[in-house]
Amino acid sequence: MHKPDREWMVKFAIALVAGMWLALVASSWAEAATDEYNFNWLDTDKKIYVLQNRKFTKAGRALVSGMAGIGLSSAYRDSYQAQGRMAFYFSEMFGVEAFYAYQANTENNTFEALKASAPNTLPYVREVRGQFGGLLHYVPWYAKINVFNWIMYFDWYFSAGAGQVQCKLDKRRNSASAASLHDQNFFGMYAGTGHQYHLTRSLTVRFDFTGVFYRAPLLGDSGTNTWFSNYMISLGAGLRI
Repeated sequence: MHKPDREWMVKFAIALVAGMWLALVASSWAEAATDEYNFNWLDTDKKIYVLQNRKFTKAGRALVSGMAGIGLSSAYRDSYQAQGRMAFYFSEMFGVEAFYAYQANTENNTFEALKASAPNTLPYVREVRGQFGGLLHYVPWYAKINVFNWIMYFDWYFSAGAGQVQCKLDKRRNSASAASLHDQNFFGMYAGTGHQYHLTRSLTVRFDFTGVFYRAPLLGDSGTNTWFSNYMISLGAGLRI
């Protein structure tokens, strides 16, 4: 009696197993189709959790935040900020926020070196002292990460808006003279991004990077207006109410 060819038998076994697997998958898909978020066919141990079922929500709630940070844009000053923010979210994706940022400035090493090398030709220095305005928040990503076997949920948002930049212009030209400060206020356009890490349903930790763009005289208080920018990076906590 002629024995079956071994290669043919292997092909037959592979085809049989593949057919059974496809039939099983088709059956599982048909069962899963009855429930949009049923992943039992994929994970029988139920270790996969559906991200769409948000554990932390913000729609219809306000967020009050206190933050502190540093300014990144002054060539001659070290800048430190304290901020108060109030946000309200109309949905999980959109919200509005009002903010005020107070900024303290100290002369940095670059300015100290300039005073030592050219004490009679100091440049005009524009210090940002405060900023306030309104922002629109767009939150396209809600995600979770495993941090040392602890699941952390967070929102990643983008912001844009407008407000005012409050400045002091130091016009002294000699290092032996006292600071000669003059008020300047400018309209600013804001853009930024940040994370909100949810610790509880009410408490969040926030990380934010915001920049403002405004037009001001190039030579301190005279000359052609040109675009300037000021950036702040801040960390703080928020209470959702």
